[in-house]
Amino acid sequence: MTDNTKNSYWSASVELPNYPKLERNITSQILIAGGGISGLMNAFKLALKGYEVTLIEGNELVSGTTANTTARITAQQGLLYSQLKSQKDGNSAQVYYESQMSAIKEIENIIEKYNIDCDFKRVDNVIYAEHEKSLKNLEKEAKVYKELSIDGYLSTDTNQLPFETAGQLVMKNQAEFHPLKFLKGIIEVLRELNVTIYEHTRGKNTDGNTLFTTDDFSIDFEQLIIATHFPFLDIENFYFNSFKISYGYALVAETSTPIPENLSLNGYDGARLSIRNIVKPDSNLPVLLFGGLGHGSYEKREMTKQLKELEHYAGQKTVNEKTLYAYRAQDLMTADSLPFIGYFNKKYDNYFIASGFNKYGMANGVLSSMIISDLIDGKNNVYKDLVDPNRKKGTFQQLKQHLTNPLHIGEAEIKNMAEAHPDLDELDLSPGEGTVAKDGISKKGVYREDDNYYVVSNRCTHMGCSLNWNNDDKTWDCPCHGSRFNYTGKVIEGPATDDLDADIRPNKK
Repeated sequence: MTDNTKNSYWSASVELPNYPKLERNITSQILIAGGGISGLMNAFKLALKGYEVTLIEGNELVSGTTANTTARITAQQGLLYSQLKSQKDGNSAQVYYESQMSAIKEIENIIEKYNIDCDFKRVDNVIYAEHEKSLKNLEKEAKVYKELSIDGYLSTDTNQLPFETAGQLVMKNQAEFHPLKFLKGIIEVLRELNVTIYEHTRGKNTDGNTLFTTDDFSIDFEQLIIATHFPFLDIENFYFNSFKISYGYALVAETSTPIPENLSLNGYDGARLSIRNIVKPDSNLPVLLFGGLGHGSYEKREMTKQLKELEHYAGQKTVNEKTLYAYRAQDLMTADSLPFIGYFNKKYDNYFIASGFNKYGMANGVLSSMIISDLIDGKNNVYKDLVDPNRKKGTFQQLKQHLTNPLHIGEAEIKNMAEAHPDLDELDLSPGEGTVAKDGISKKGVYREDDNYYVVSNRCTHMGCSLNWNNDDKTWDCPCHGSRFNYTGKVIEGPATDDLDADIRPNKK
């Protein structure tokens, strides 16, 4: 297993420009919070229309989920269309498919117009089943493809793959690319359009048409787009209970048995691995990206073990020579498997949200810019009602999510409370080691660097959940809503906006 677990291949292979931190009060016509694909694409779309745009990012641009994506741009999102037809209707399924295909075409048009070199190519997306018993579900989805005139089909021909399958559900004319090369091109256009960007600037709350940052600066705006991974104003509209946090894992490996270059694969059963080719000019062998082994954030699993297991399953699919990169991603899952794009709530007509992309943020991040720019312009958009955050999501699905979320969170909290922890005053950690320790009647997070202990509160500043130590990333992670803090207690991923209480204590031993 590689030691390179801090960066994905995408971020390791592209250098992006740095931007200053906001250190004064400002005004802006359009304010966008979030520097991932949805934030950058909304800035791009609106700046092209002549709006004055400011974008703020709590860390560095494209440093979160966008950097850890598999970067498949596809309308094939599991067996979604039979689900949508059953839960909603055939027209809803058709509209969603068209929205995703429109987003793919939008990306392709932008790449061609601005001559962005980002390894973009059209591929067929494939959901493969390893077991015969799974075919009936693929057949059901293929039947909906035919009813909706989706360009795809079910096949049992496995000659083109380096491993055996029971069947393959194909969706034609999808795409993949290098996301950071694409967004580097977008950032260059934003510079030409005079978009103002601030990094290390985190939104905390709003009052009317003013946003306040965690450093107590203010930004007055006419329109606000919340494109942070998890909406930082999550108490309103109960957004804190609208998403399930899913962890997924990925690795990049050299192989002697690649999959065909015109295919991108997603497993339906078995280990459920996604597999795609990536372009890596300095490798002598073809290079594949494997993703999978997803689980809920409330399920405590060691990242290193998950990545080793992923490496094991990847080795069962293809003959891999060397693992180059390995990392973890975090996604927001919605009750009805559709994203939240549109008006943030019914209270304000100038607050917008783009979130809950269900592992398909490339197409939906671009789709959000298409929808929100139309809403700001006062134009109709044929896709807006289907992904409206205030839509009816189906009673069963909504109840299931709103009941199981607190249940899972409660179970995780009970497990954390029941765990035995060493006494803080008796700790003897090695440098680079972290743990939870008792400090009287409370718990603390402790990390040792050199001869100092960094001691932080073990309670997330968002809603008070106990934090778990992630030894691979050296972070404190919240199993409830996905907030993350570095070992000094600083927020690196929301919805939390406040840092942990922290102090530095010398090692007494």
